[in-house]
Amino acid sequence: MGDSTLKLNQAHSRNQHSFQVRLQQQRDARNGPALESVDRLLVRPEVGATDLFKSSPAPRREFASVDELVVSANQSFDELDNVDFASFRNDKALARQVLQESRQELQKFHPEGPGQAFNRDLRRVLHARYLQGHGVQVQAHLDDAEMARLRRYVQAQDSSMNVADAVRSLNAALEKGEQAVENLLLEAERGLFRERGVKPEVFEQKLAPLGIPGLGALRDFSDSWAVAEGGRFLNQVQGQSLDEMRQNMTQQLLSSHGYLTSGLDSTTALSLLRDRNSEGPRSNATLAEAINAAVAGGEKDYFKLNLVANQRILGELGIQPEDLAVSDEALRDTYPEVEPGEARAERTRVLRDLVRVLPDAERAAAIEHLGEEEADLLSAESVLHKYLGERIRDYSGYAAGYGQMDAMQRANLLSGLSRLPEEVRAQAFDGSNADTLNNLEDSIESTFGVQVHRQAGTAPDGNESYAPFVKDWTVQGLVDLYNALASMAKHGKLPKDLAGVTLSFMAGAPKSPSMTPVELKGGIQPPDTFDRPAASSYTQGLSGFYGECGQDEKGYDGVVLYDDALYGANSDSTVGVTLAESTLIHELGHAIQLGGTPGAPKKQRELEDATRMAEWSSLSGWMEPGRVLADGRMGDFEYYYDATVQVDKRQEVATTYGASDPCEDFAEYTPFFYKDPSTAMGLSAEKFLYLNQLVGDHYSPAEVQQVARQVGLKPEDIEAANTSMRDKVSLAPQQAGIIAA
Repeated sequence: MGDSTLKLNQAHSRNQHSFQVRLQQQRDARNGPALESVDRLLVRPEVGATDLFKSSPAPRREFASVDELVVSANQSFDELDNVDFASFRNDKALARQVLQESRQELQKFHPEGPGQAFNRDLRRVLHARYLQGHGVQVQAHLDDAEMARLRRYVQAQDSSMNVADAVRSLNAALEKGEQAVENLLLEAERGLFRERGVKPEVFEQKLAPLGIPGLGALRDFSDSWAVAEGGRFLNQVQGQSLDEMRQNMTQQLLSSHGYLTSGLDSTTALSLLRDRNSEGPRSNATLAEAINAAVAGGEKDYFKLNLVANQRILGELGIQPEDLAVSDEALRDTYPEVEPGEARAERTRVLRDLVRVLPDAERAAAIEHLGEEEADLLSAESVLHKYLGERIRDYSGYAAGYGQMDAMQRANLLSGLSRLPEEVRAQAFDGSNADTLNNLEDSIESTFGVQVHRQAGTAPDGNESYAPFVKDWTVQGLVDLYNALASMAKHGKLPKDLAGVTLSFMAGAPKSPSMTPVELKGGIQPPDTFDRPAASSYTQGLSGFYGECGQDEKGYDGVVLYDDALYGANSDSTVGVTLAESTLIHELGHAIQLGGTPGAPKKQRELEDATRMAEWSSLSGWMEPGRVLADGRMGDFEYYYDATVQVDKRQEVATTYGASDPCEDFAEYTPFFYKDPSTAMGLSAEKFLYLNQLVGDHYSPAEVQQVARQVGLKPEDIEAANTSMRDKVSLAPQQAGIIAA
């Protein structure tokens, strides 16, 4: 596929810097084919303006000195952000060739043969080549130890955007004549913090004293937890040491979401923040209320706080704690290696997820069945596992193939089946599994005018790198697909921007190459509690992704659902909607916002992309460095998940995932717009009205007013929001620099 946006399965990277890992995976997948490859970094070719990175032969160059050899590979890239740093770092064949040819060249300067001096110069050349592969304009005055330190610093940056930003600052300092490595590195950090909106006086007075390792650790912490608000919290951070600053930022982050933090240690606060970051607006409101009441009462234990929060959500769903009571002794017997408090919290979270995905009628029936079976917290999952299978069989016979599914996947399938129109079910589940797949595909294509791609092993756009991972759709996937399209259609018609979209199913997509091929010490290790409660209670797919959207070379949309989305809970979506359905609406939201007019010239489509991105950015206040309205591009670089792009109105962004980029903000808002309009309206009336007009007035004026009343807005409030939205949108292209002032 072409430019693509993905929704990732965060469980695959929960033990890493989640934001940085997602950032690099997203960037490689989104921009991979367009990135500039560093395919030649050898000393043999004659170095010219562009020859170094071409594979064509060039006259051999004779070097007059080791210094000349060292600087010979300096290369100025047109745009550092478009360099494929990850592939360069993982190119072992290139590394071996550089080593071999460096040795050959150095033999001229060391007729005495290998020894201490030879090895020192060899290290110097190899460090230089690594730095030059990242765009550093190496200077002859740098010795092997100085370049080694620069290399360690560049290698420690685990995102392409951080590398590019740091290298730009390093080169600017080198060009001005700076020679001290400590000052060069400090200038790199100064630039990285400046890009995030940190004020110069804050950096010099509060942050610079941390030193280079401390600055990097604080910046990583900010990028991981504050996402698109890092600059805000870094400007306000208090404390003298790194630990004090991280603790202070943790408290500020949790407080900014409406939580009481008095008496909570950092591990507990970060665990609560982790939980909050995986939820949607309604659940988060409940969590904050329940946890605040407990904290106000003196509770400080994370598992107890998590328990009371999820018990409150279960109560809203129709299950009270006493309904499934179980003793500590029973928990110890069942989970002897886990404290009862933790086990209770985990089992409560599992039950909450199993019933939360079910629509109202199915959920009420499931809860009634638990009562009839006299289930408790320990037996509830196994009781539901059998019951959910029976309900799936009632809807579909055996064609849905639920036999090997765990309870969570069964709950997802039942949720989708129960909401499928009766006439579609009757037609689809009349025959074998193959008949069911064909019937569902025919129904989807004839009803919604889309193309369901079902050629396993063949990518719809001919991209051979995707082909091995393309699978035939499953019954569960097609059920979720039908429901997603039905939610977005009005009178049977999808928004015009989705005309002709192709929909594929994939599993086991390859992982992007790491930005840090060797393990570096000193990273922030998340506390063990970050994996709990119930983080491992569900099966995981093979891909690391939930969904993907991209356009082919002519601008036609393609959406992919990955197998991971079939297995997980819907915690950051709305009640009664599966993760897969929400993911599909999310990706189709990308197709609405991005890609431009299919078939139009590329320049026109790029302009349409930038304009819609800027229009949306104007509503939440997404800003690039320098307070320029975000339009998805900085120069020639199409940014994605860049920590330097900050948001002003975080409270109007639907989820933490949406608070990482303007287009993810749009995509995460879209499922709430279609499936939970009052939540979408409550987040932002301006966004609701903008998206509504963008998709052809999915909600009529009367329906808009009805939704507004549900969140306490009056007609005059909607009129004012509509005027404000139109004013912001009209100015957006100019404020983003798309058109001249």
